[in-house]
Amino acid sequence: MSVSVATTAPSTISTMAAGEPGALRSVALPGQRIVRAEAILISVPFESGGVPPWSFGGAPRTQFDTLFVRLETDAGMVGWGEAFSRGEDRGLKMLIETRVLPLIVGRRACEIAKIKFDLEFQLQNFGRVGPIMYGISAVDVALWDLAAKSAGLPLVDLLGGPFADRIGVYASLMRYGNCPDVEKATRRAVDLGYRHVKLHEVTVPEIRAAVEAAGTDAVVMLDTNCPWSVTEALRYDRELAPLDLLWLEEPIWPPEDFRGLAIVRATGRHRIAAGENAGSLHDFVAMIDAGAIDIAQPDVAKTGGVTELMKIAALCEAEGVEFVPHCALFGPGQVATLHINAAQRGTPLLERLFCDFEAEIYGGATLPVGGYLPVPTAPGLGLEPDLDVIERYRVA
Repeated sequence: MSVSVATTAPSTISTMAAGEPGALRSVALPGQRIVRAEAILISVPFESGGVPPWSFGGAPRTQFDTLFVRLETDAGMVGWGEAFSRGEDRGLKMLIETRVLPLIVGRRACEIAKIKFDLEFQLQNFGRVGPIMYGISAVDVALWDLAAKSAGLPLVDLLGGPFADRIGVYASLMRYGNCPDVEKATRRAVDLGYRHVKLHEVTVPEIRAAVEAAGTDAVVMLDTNCPWSVTEALRYDRELAPLDLLWLEEPIWPPEDFRGLAIVRATGRHRIAAGENAGSLHDFVAMIDAGAIDIAQPDVAKTGGVTELMKIAALCEAEGVEFVPHCALFGPGQVATLHINAAQRGTPLLERLFCDFEAEIYGGATLPVGGYLPVPTAPGLGLEPDLDVIERYRVA
């Protein structure tokens, strides 16, 4: 299903000029109005190096979703965005198609901030965190893709210019639940050139096995996906302390218990990372005010798109909090995060889920080599999705 309208009119867009952070530049936007908006859901089979597929919150899966938002202007220019999705989420696709996309067709594509504000305000009764924000995030990414294409610049140049032309990538392992498999996956990641490996295990023997498998070749982080109470988290914190983990991510339930997270941070021995379940800048203000985090992890496909992540990055810089976006994404959200990271002085690591797909949306362009990915230099996101892959694996 797509939403469309016929309209024409001239326009300009203000953008940051390459190499001039904060400077504004007026760029002609010939495809000035959005005339078509579409949500596309694909599901691509994956394999995880000969170990059992990831099981998280349900039956083991062997496929991974990407939910695209495609915007087209009256000049035929196309922008791509991505909404966070899991499990062939046709319901999420329908929600975006019926509630979000009709509100942007006919709008001027240059009005990135205003469109985002209007969507959030008009749809506030659906909640400030969750599916509606995923859709708004996707629209924002697609609008920035259009803006950068119109400027003839890579997205990173509109964000102030790159601090690096390549970004370090960390392997974000699946949850395996046994020592042999987590050891095998860790060594495979190291052998492929990754120097940072993130685990999703929740028991000490498996975590210790991975750290030992990494040895001095890689630094290990741990994401537990919110399983523990504050008391349990502090017990695990003590047991894990000798393993010298780089950070402990989302150790407590519920993730919005910032006071509880602050207790773990203040009492425990690890740097605390969190934020993938946040919906906006204001959630990160609350986390920081509570003293809950050392590392902020907004997700471009969940937390308001490029616009919101740049605000959160500025907040983190002012507050002395490390900015390392969450990125369990393989479509436009992954590429947008690459540009956002490149625009930061600290050039944060980019997350890449450690699995091998039957087909890649961008071919080999988003496959790390030696633990790094180059920042695209073509206009817009700098990479275009393979339409044959989209059609082959489209489920809705």
